[in-house]
Amino acid sequence: MKTVLKILLIGFITTIFRIIGQVLIPESETSQTALLPSVFVENGTLPLVFSLYGFFAYSLIASMFLLIRNQLSGNKISQGLQYGLSCCAVWIIYLLEPLPHVTTLFERMIYPIVDSLAFLVMGVLLGLFLSENRPPVKKKEESRIIPLLSITSCFVVGRLFLYNVFDIYASFHSNTIETIVWMILTGLVVASVLIWINRYITQSGIIKRALILGCLLFGLDLTLFNFFIPLVFTYNIPDMILRTTIDFSTITIGCLAFRKTQVI
Repeated sequence: MKTVLKILLIGFITTIFRIIGQVLIPESETSQTALLPSVFVENGTLPLVFSLYGFFAYSLIASMFLLIRNQLSGNKISQGLQYGLSCCAVWIIYLLEPLPHVTTLFERMIYPIVDSLAFLVMGVLLGLFLSENRPPVKKKEESRIIPLLSITSCFVVGRLFLYNVFDIYASFHSNTIETIVWMILTGLVVASVLIWINRYITQSGIIKRALILGCLLFGLDLTLFNFFIPLVFTYNIPDMILRTTIDFSTITIGCLAFRKTQVI
């Protein structure tokens, strides 16, 4: 019970910092026209809904730290920050996706900064409340090249499928080169994060390990990230579900390239 309360407290404090960051963002001089405001924006309930969803999302993301905390070593603050930075990396690269409603460089840059600060706060709190100092432990690792290429390739194939078969909401056809570059970078970033996390997963079965990495640690994080968007804009929910499902499914398939990491 104490652990649950700590996670909820971390989720609450992280949400407060994210809200403060949102309030400090200056209003953009240009307005996008690709997406209409959500019902929450129209009826004035967005601050309340955003706060409640943020608390729910950040608490769940914080709880996933429990899957790896006992395998982490070194300073406890460093352990929490490493997890927070891994969350930052995934959210930042997804926030940089070329989309029709993102019209200015300011919008591309400010939200990654605000979200990163919130995750850094979460990381510090996770280290303070849910971890402990441990002596450094060396790990014998398999080659990183195979899972890096596997995860990246699977992600790119999945996205090409989404763009060309289902024509999901994107800038692929109007901004093809930039979108392809983003796909490759996203695959590499996600793969790098999962390669790091894989070092601290204790399950030895290849399929079970892939499910934990792709569906849980990445998939849940991605789902919570994506569903912030319908809070602000009127969005095609089936499109959101489809892109989210395909993304974490292809990443999970790519994670089958992992083998058991041994501690020496």
